[in-house]
Formats: sequence, C-alpha cells, structure tokens
Amino acid sequence: MQSTELRRSDPKASIWVALLAFGIAAFALCQGKAGLTGLVAMACGFSLIFVHLRQQRDAADARLGLADELGRGASLLERGAHRHALRVAHDVAEQAQSERVQRGALELVAWCELAMGRPQAARDALSWVSGTGALDPYCVAAVEDACGQGLWALHIVERAARRHQLSREATLFRIDLYARLRGVEAACALALQQLGRLRPDDAQQVLGFARVAGVQGDAVLALAEAIRAPLQAGK
Repeated sequence: MQSTELRRSDPKASIWVALLAFGIAAFALCQGKAGLTGLVAMACGFSLIFVHLRQQRDAADARLGLADELGRGASLLERGAHRHALRVAHDVAEQAQSERVQRGALELVAWCELAMGRPQAARDALSWVSGTGALDPYCVAAVEDACGQGLWALHIVERAARRHQLSREATLFRIDLYARLRGVEAACALALQQLGRLRPDDAQQVLGFARVAGVQGDAVLALAEAIRAPLQAGK
C-alpha cells in the first residue's frame, strides 16, 4: 500500500520540483546571477510542467474511455450509421482533455459530415483544430476535394506521400485524384508504382476503369501485366 501511495505522489513531486526549479531560475535571472544555467533550468521547469499537464489530460481521457468511444464511432461510420457515429464523435470532442483525442474526434466528425454530403460542415469541424499540420492529411484532402478544391487536395496528399507511406485508403484516394486531374494513364502509372500498397481487386478496379475509358497507354499495359503475373504464377 505504501509503495502505491508513493507512486501516486510521484507526479505531484515532479510538478513541485519543476515549479521550484522555475522559481529559483527566475529569481537568479532577476538578480543577474545566473546566465545560461538559469535559462536552462527555466526551460527544464517549463518542459516538466507541460509534460505533467499532458499526462493529466491523457489520464482523464483514459478514465472516461474516450479512445474506446472513438473506436465505436468509427465502427458505426463503417456500418453506415452516420448520424449515430456523428453523435458519438461530438460527445467525445466535448469531453476530450487531450489534443490527440480531441483531434481524432473532430476528424471523425468530418468523415461523418462527408458521408452525409455536408462538406462545408466537415471543413468547419476541422477548423477547430489549431494547426492543420497535426491533422490526418487524408482527412484534410478528402474534405478539400469535397469542397471543390481538388488541386489543393492533390497537393496535400502528394506532400504527405513524400514524408511517409500513405495508408491503402489514402493511396486509393490519391489514385482517384490522379484519374480526375491528371488522366487515367497517370492514375494507372501511380497504381503500378504503389502496387504493394493495394489489394489485387483495387488494382483490377483501376485497370477496369482504364478499359472502360478506352485508354491503352504504356502504363495501362504495364499495370495489366503486373496484375496478370501473380495470377499465372499461382496456377
């Protein structure tokens, strides 16, 4: 029991140590008796305070089970229960203490609004997040595309693709943007490049769209060959 109480008091001890370090550093700086050491101590004090506050917010969200609620909302959205998922997302966004959970809730709100054909409402939801760099680029791009800003949406996913590997869903969205903005041939070339990120039926759909559109360029033929090769190997 004693060890448990000590562990619970650790965060409080840390915050008091941080405040003490901050106070000493501030006093020393005011007296002109501390240079770089005082500034470093003050910076460390601020860092400890911010870390402690973030841990408190994360703990509060965990006690409320908000991460599980977000997962439930996402499942409802996948099943087509858009309005129910939207209510869950709004509830989580209102209760969330941490930036991470609140951002996830607002992104879920945006996806729900898109699913219900309200792109401007989706954009308004994302506007509550300070600093769009923290948002999922796929979500932001999908909203901007639905608002009629396809070129800007493509710029967002292209920039994200240069920084890290996109998810399968985001890759499919990028291919769709290529087809609409750069042509079916370019979309097939991208699908060929990203073949490892796609399912076999995803690539088949891209190829099928090219055939319906009557496009028979080099990229289309190369994609067809890349799809055919594993099938022949499996026979």
